[in-house]
Amino acid sequence: MKNGENTIVLVIDDDTVIRQSIASHLSNEGCRVVLAGNSKEGIESFHSSCPDLVICDINLPKSSEGFDTLKTIFEENATQPIIILSEEGGTEDVIRAMRLGVSDYLIKPLDDLEILAISIENSLKRATMVEQNTRYRKNLEEINRELEERVEIFRMDQQAGRHVQLSMLPKPPQIINNFLFNHCVIPSLYLSGDSVDYQPITKRTVLFYIGDVSGHGSSSAFITVLLRFRIAQMRREYIRGRFATDLSPAHILHELNKDLLDTGLDKHITVCIGMLDNTNNYLEYSVAGHHPLPILYEKGKAAFIDSGKSSFPIGLVEDAEYFNTRLELAEDFTLFLLSDGILEHLEGGSMADKEDKLLDTITKHQGDFIQVKKALNLNMGIKVPDDIAMLSVTGT
Repeated sequence: MKNGENTIVLVIDDDTVIRQSIASHLSNEGCRVVLAGNSKEGIESFHSSCPDLVICDINLPKSSEGFDTLKTIFEENATQPIIILSEEGGTEDVIRAMRLGVSDYLIKPLDDLEILAISIENSLKRATMVEQNTRYRKNLEEINRELEERVEIFRMDQQAGRHVQLSMLPKPPQIINNFLFNHCVIPSLYLSGDSVDYQPITKRTVLFYIGDVSGHGSSSAFITVLLRFRIAQMRREYIRGRFATDLSPAHILHELNKDLLDTGLDKHITVCIGMLDNTNNYLEYSVAGHHPLPILYEKGKAAFIDSGKSSFPIGLVEDAEYFNTRLELAEDFTLFLLSDGILEHLEGGSMADKEDKLLDTITKHQGDFIQVKKALNLNMGIKVPDDIAMLSVTGT
């Protein structure tokens, strides 16, 4: 028996000859054998010796004595390896004992004690496996508890981050320099990599943009904070007369590109940024790899505006150039800027079909932000594969 050395075996049997025979054989195998002639002695020996394995006669003299012994042992150690000895023909007793959890059974008389040695070895192996599985399960339960705690902390951090992110967005709708602004941002996770903003520059001009950071989650959301901070900083410097040049959309993108590359982060942002002038009613804008292009609704029809000279997303190419394009506007117009998440949100068809659907929806609802938002099913309760942002500006 491979596991015999130093193994403690408790033998409970009222037959002295059988007890001595088993004890002699197991002692020769290197086991330490503890003997008991009845249930009471067996339970006492079980407590005092803490055996690795118990061999118990199921047919002890008193009625149910053998089963009572088994039940007592299993109540104290549910995984205790126990081999029962049964009289020939005691099938029902064997089945009952197996249901209690015994590891094996042998029929008396034991003519071949090598079979007993094999049964002990197998029972001990099984007990070792049960112990290992129990330990693994406890470890997994502990890991799961820790994981659940970390997920909860992460969820709370995400919620706090989302609250901060929402608090940084402008409160829609707003009228700035005779232009009505409205927007919605729907994150695919707690945090969004999409960002919008609109701020007055002078009494006649207003700056606005939509940005879509590569990737998802916290890292992308942090970049939106950097984007907002730097644009706000340039705006303040310009207002205070500390800006070296004109505050044009292309110049802002140029500065943002340098800033993002300097961080060394593996992130880029597609941006469409524009400046409206309410005196001459024109739009000056610059596109940094952003798709879809802005949609202009005027004279009863929606159409994508000319991209002008589009360039790379910011944070991607060091020597990227950015260009200003000017567009004359009708007195009544609405301009829509959307992130590319809207194209994943729209069902079916090719990319061209989805773009046509956008145009048709805006045309059908006459450029009304609320109606367009409703028609596109953009509400905070939906699940979306990618962040979605929509910004509109209307001449008033």
